[in-house]
Amino acid sequence: MIIYNKEWVHNMRIVDGLKDKLREGSITPEEFIAVKTAYPFYFYLPRLVIRVGLFILTFVIASFATGLFSLLGLSTHMIDSPGWPIFLGAVCYGALEFFVKENRYFHSGVDNALLYYSACLFGGGFIWMISKMYLTDGDNLPCAIIICLLCIYLTLRFADVLTTLVACIAFFAVVYFTWAKAGSFGLATMPFMMMIAAGAVFYLINKLGKDIRNINYESCIDYAKIISLLTLYAAGNYFVVNRLNNMLNNLNDSHTSIPFGFIFWIWTMLVPVAYILLGIRKKSAMFLRLGMVLAAASIASFRNYYHLLPIEAMLTLAGIILLAASYTIIKYLKTPRNGITYAEPEECNDFDKINIEALIVGQATSHLPTPAQHPTDRFGGGTGGGGGSSGEF
Repeated sequence: MIIYNKEWVHNMRIVDGLKDKLREGSITPEEFIAVKTAYPFYFYLPRLVIRVGLFILTFVIASFATGLFSLLGLSTHMIDSPGWPIFLGAVCYGALEFFVKENRYFHSGVDNALLYYSACLFGGGFIWMISKMYLTDGDNLPCAIIICLLCIYLTLRFADVLTTLVACIAFFAVVYFTWAKAGSFGLATMPFMMMIAAGAVFYLINKLGKDIRNINYESCIDYAKIISLLTLYAAGNYFVVNRLNNMLNNLNDSHTSIPFGFIFWIWTMLVPVAYILLGIRKKSAMFLRLGMVLAAASIASFRNYYHLLPIEAMLTLAGIILLAASYTIIKYLKTPRNGITYAEPEECNDFDKINIEALIVGQATSHLPTPAQHPTDRFGGGTGGGGGSSGEF
């Protein structure tokens, strides 16, 4: 399904994984060159600044080209139809497929610009078509379904992170709009339904990430996990639920009472702690970082409704607590405990890393051609005083 050469992607992953080891000194430059030679890939991979420049240039060119075509078709009224942006999207998508295959682009800026531009044209055209056919009936469910399916296809085809994020958000929008059709019961149980949907998505994505066949989508899977975990927390966050309840019932923001509010307060405060504990247990930086960020969100949610101290005193106290906690954790983790340490990665387990990299390099270079064997004695055999000048070698 993925458009990129799978063998090249596999080889690039191996080489990229060894670049950090080369900087750490775990492997020698000669070993790195040997692995790179054994696992070649031929993608066009410019530097970040060049990628940004190519992205902007391609986006501008595509915009002017589609604008010119639209002006040419202005007299025929073709642009008044939703089929026109879909046609332009098909042209851009065809150019995207051609350039990726012929020029070996791999997230080089050109293919990213064409991907996003064609996605916008397709999405806009289909949404326009749905609106023109009066299929929405006052809700956005068909539009969310179209965007979700479109972005899922583009993610499977190009393994792009941005389309993954949009696909996840669109999927949760589909769940929301679908459950909202249940009327007052659906709106009352919406937070719980979104929690269930987010938990199910995380479970499914996590299971897919463990399958070696999906390794080319590793980054997409990681970002899908983050979106599902954020949605899981936001679905039960008191502030989010309260504002959503006020919006759906046409209440102003001064209305702070919601049914079963204590459940959402418990969820707001305990989920970040659960993420941090899971991060420590599973040694997952993703859970740890999310837990710390959401802990700050929980404090902000609490502060929005309960003003125990003036904002200046609250900020000062929070800073003192964070500094004290950071200092204590740094001191505690200077000695590695349960696989977690404050030390830099290259400062620990050097012996193990060298052994591992030696094994990798040995595996990578095992099929390289063996250098020609030269005789160890390169002189001798002559009978003359000139070291073989008599002609008898």
